[in-house]
Amino acid sequence: MKLMVWVLVLVNALLFAYFNLPTHDTKVNLASHKPLEPEKIKLLTEAEVKAMPRKAEDAPEAQSVAAAPPPQIACYEWGSFSANSLPRARNILTKFSVEFTAKQQNTQEATRWWVYIPRQPSLQAAQAKVAELKALGVEEFFVVQEPQWKHAISFGVFKDEQLATKLLEELRAKGVVSAVKGVRNQEKGQASLLINKMSSDIAVEIDRLKPDFPGSELKQVSCQ
Repeated sequence: MKLMVWVLVLVNALLFAYFNLPTHDTKVNLASHKPLEPEKIKLLTEAEVKAMPRKAEDAPEAQSVAAAPPPQIACYEWGSFSANSLPRARNILTKFSVEFTAKQQNTQEATRWWVYIPRQPSLQAAQAKVAELKALGVEEFFVVQEPQWKHAISFGVFKDEQLATKLLEELRAKGVVSAVKGVRNQEKGQASLLINKMSSDIAVEIDRLKPDFPGSELKQVSCQ
């Protein structure tokens, strides 16, 4: 009986020693932790947190804003227009909510030299002519939509006749034999529109309206 008691005591002692011995992992983990130095801990203010440098991936919105510069604001002159086309041009500027004033032009000021292919008998004929121009390597042109000149193909409008002549020669050199040079806006009652402080984005939209106003041009001018 005594022997059994001593055996149980010995077993309990061995179990107690086994479960209370420190393991190798515990020693390693404890050794890897350095003691904290509370005197070096500093709480940052909100301003200091905002001033800290940020990684590029932390601020994608800021990056996208920086990559897209704001549109430039400038003054423009758009014209010239006949008495029939002037109201349509006014309505377009009104829709864009920009400030503008009309400026009457004399015959000399209103004269524009136009390089173009005369109007085609149908839209299909105009599209066939467009395909021919692209095959010849000509890219800068548009098909006119104004009723009087509908389906004509415009290459450019100039105040200086020499510039128009130069463009015509370049087109002829490429094989565009049907292009001609003519005078536009020679009749009386011509006017242009002076646009005050318009964004470059709106200027791009207006410039796309060339097919509706052949013989007109949009140019940047000094603000008055």
